[in-house]
Amino acid sequence: MKKEMKKFLAAALICAMSIGLLSGCAGKSDSGSGESADASKTQEEASAPEQTGSAAEQQAPEETQADDEGTIRVVTFFAGSDQWAPVYKEVIDDYMAAHPGVTIVDESQPTSGTQDLFRTKIQSDVAAKTPPDLMLYYNGEESKMPLDSELFVDLKPYMDADPQWSANLKEGAMEAGRSEDGMQYCIPYIGYFEGMFYNKELFDKYDLAEPTSWENIEACIDTFVENDIVPFATSLMKPSYMVEQLILAQVGAEGQKDYFDDSWAPALAAMKDLYDKGAFPADCMTMTEDDIRVLFADGKAAMMINGSWTVAGLKDNENMRMITMPALPGGKGGSDVALSGFGSGWYMSKEAAERDDVTLHFLKYMTSPEVMTRMIAVGGSSAITCDAPEGASPLEVSANEMLNTATKFVPACDSQVVREAWLNMTEPGIQYIATGQTSPEEILAQSRSLNEE
Repeated sequence: MKKEMKKFLAAALICAMSIGLLSGCAGKSDSGSGESADASKTQEEASAPEQTGSAAEQQAPEETQADDEGTIRVVTFFAGSDQWAPVYKEVIDDYMAAHPGVTIVDESQPTSGTQDLFRTKIQSDVAAKTPPDLMLYYNGEESKMPLDSELFVDLKPYMDADPQWSANLKEGAMEAGRSEDGMQYCIPYIGYFEGMFYNKELFDKYDLAEPTSWENIEACIDTFVENDIVPFATSLMKPSYMVEQLILAQVGAEGQKDYFDDSWAPALAAMKDLYDKGAFPADCMTMTEDDIRVLFADGKAAMMINGSWTVAGLKDNENMRMITMPALPGGKGGSDVALSGFGSGWYMSKEAAERDDVTLHFLKYMTSPEVMTRMIAVGGSSAITCDAPEGASPLEVSANEMLNTATKFVPACDSQVVREAWLNMTEPGIQYIATGQTSPEEILAQSRSLNEE
């Protein structure tokens, strides 16, 4: 009897163990296939409220794309002395650290200096039909080159397919990246603003009124020159920023759209007038953009026309301020109009889109609120909804006031016209005008003709 009982108990134990093992295998199979987990995740996502707003509220892109594998060729102008270059490198390094299977080949080139290596790089790659997988390039007139190549995709379908991502892309900013046929080949990224920087300490030191009117600007020139202070840190080899502001100060927002019209002539004539009065550095004909930034940052110049990309390098100086160039005598510009816009954005190649989703995942990462907060902390304005940086300096506060005061915003002319036409007017056109070798009207006629070809 005992022997039979032992056999019965042994059989029962074996049966129980078998059932347990089968149950364990069944559970492991569900978990391993991911079907149950995916179904649960889908239900949670469907019932969860839409995530928008701050970086802390967003799920980090690397957490959702951890299995990416592949190589991405990327070209931007975040290189050389560009203010975003250091943080951009950190951002892509962080992405590769979170995605060990992804290699980002950064082929970015600088735009500053005597040679524009960035444009040369992009134009060469597109001409050879070997575009980068992802590139940060200009829109407006300069978008014709990448669009005519038919090497890049319309990003609108990808935006529509991922509303959580596209919800953070500001609609007003996205308009700057749409082509005439309504396609979204370009996702605008970091915006810019331009204006007149000035060193308040120098104006206070010599008891001069701040340069909020053209009369105040003219009144300060002699005093600064007499005290070995350069009134305007300006390069006549690269005078675009100064010319842009003077044109806007003369003709206003609407007149700026009349490209190379004779109504621009007083603005170009103002460059000659300032040159004749000694308002520019003695070696302004050969100075680079980097040279004039250093001159102003070192307190050797009172004013400088430049853009948001220089704010980061100047914001620690509590004496720096920024305003819109005041209207010229009889001009239509002034504080109600600001030069601001989104002149560049991300393009994705057809080859990359057809190959896999790796490039798309990286694009979503670069346009995520988390990354944008880091980029905007350096400078510029964001085309993506994100947290604003804290602890703004007096310079940043004045720049915000400039933008808040303005009721009209216009993009820079140089991205809206044929580049050869713009360069004809500014490089070396302004030098010829300043030295009396030609007139503003003659230069404008030449550029107008080039722009209409």
